Amino acid sequence: MEKFKFGRSLEELKLAFASGEEVLKEDEYLGDDGLPYCNKCKTRRCFVSEDEKFAMRGMCQCQEAEMKRQEEEKKRQQRITRFNMSIENALIGERYRKCRFDTAVITKANHSAFEKCRNYATNYREVLRQNIGLYIYGDNSSGKTYLTACLCNELLWNGAECIYTNLASILAEIRSSYDGNGMGECRLLRQLQRYDFAFIDDLGKEFLGREFNAASSKWAEEKLFEVLNARYNSQKPTIFSSNYSIGELASLLNLDKAIVERINEMSTRVIKLEGDDFRKLVREEKSDIAKSLGI
Repeated sequence: MEKFKFGRSLEELKLAFASGEEVLKEDEYLGDDGLPYCNKCKTRRCFVSEDEKFAMRGMCQCQEAEMKRQEEEKKRQQRITRFNMSIENALIGERYRKCRFDTAVITKANHSAFEKCRNYATNYREVLRQNIGLYIYGDNSSGKTYLTACLCNELLWNGAECIYTNLASILAEIRSSYDGNGMGECRLLRQLQRYDFAFIDDLGKEFLGREFNAASSKWAEEKLFEVLNARYNSQKPTIFSSNYSIGELASLLNLDKAIVERINEMSTRVIKLEGDDFRKLVREEKSDIAKSLGI
């Protein structure tokens, strides 16, 4: 808005326009009341006090609308910038950075799981306050990572701080710290405690074939329990995804009872993702494209 003269009476302002002291702009005309109006929206470009004693230059309706639009656009751009920075900090892989509920392929089989996760994101403030965690499991290629990426991205867009990782990456970071290259185990655990939401993707596969390397599996279990404890003590939600149900973590993978119990306690809601083999669908789609190219 322009800098205007304050304290001028309504009559003084009218006289100023009548005498030419105040000059009309190219897109203005002088109304019957002696005040400036917008050629476009036909509304007055002048503020008049309720008692009609004072007046000053002001904005018409279309100018106010344009200012509001510019402010909203600025906020939108700032939000996009924050979102892109948040994705970097959350460690979302390039493949999943554009996953959103609005563009997800919803089928009869996965509709229920997606709807529950969408509601989770919509009510994220209360979910965070109540420390409501999720355990999402289903067959290989059913779309668990895609679903949790949609949820993570939606939470990030809403302003929550998230980290998206898996146990293999956490273990690799801890191992590298033994050689002085990683951030250090204590610092890593403090980082995991800091985030509003922590996503641990594809839990369980690290323990396949554990009978062939008992010592390594035992160490991995110890570190997993430390990670779970860090999130548990922070009283902030953790979202797990796995090919295995919580019961199968014990029966098939033989995970320590304390770990299974802790995961069960942290997983307020357990969601089974039914159905669709999305990797097969992607392979078939790519195969059709290759055929169309004569390959």
